[in-house]
Amino acid sequence: MKKSVLLSISLILVILIFVILTTGCISLFTPLIKIEIMQMLNKLGEANVEGNVDQIIIHYTDPITEINHLSEETYVTSLEDKRIELEEMMTYVNCLVDDFSNEDITILDASNAIVECDEHSKFQDLFDETIYEYIDRVKLTLIKVEGNWKISIYELLASEEVTQ
Repeated sequence: MKKSVLLSISLILVILIFVILTTGCISLFTPLIKIEIMQMLNKLGEANVEGNVDQIIIHYTDPITEINHLSEETYVTSLEDKRIELEEMMTYVNCLVDDFSNEDITILDASNAIVECDEHSKFQDLFDETIYEYIDRVKLTLIKVEGNWKISIYELLASEEVTQ
């Protein structure tokens, strides 16, 4: 009985070592990494809706690079400048919805990933109460810093206004 258990454990270890050597260790953790990234995006969306600047900027690296492929503009912004920009924006706009969906997540290694997804956002102008709604296709370059995924590059690929 003991021999068969040891043989089974040995066989499992051999298979596990073979899988790690042929596919790389990261492939074993890809589903977990994808879950971590989707949770981070969910928390970012919630922070935007709550208007919590402190909780928004913790999801970005310092500095953050923002690329708008529609206007062909690129900005490199410090977290302090991003904080000021968000605080100013929140004086005249209220975020009602900020959801990420249709995620295509590419894991480059244990601390680098690229996410292409739709960002559905809905804002209300605080002065005239007009509601604006968009679905943006974005590409996010993520790095893991001190155990947390952060956006280092935010690229706007396409934008579509939702009409009601």
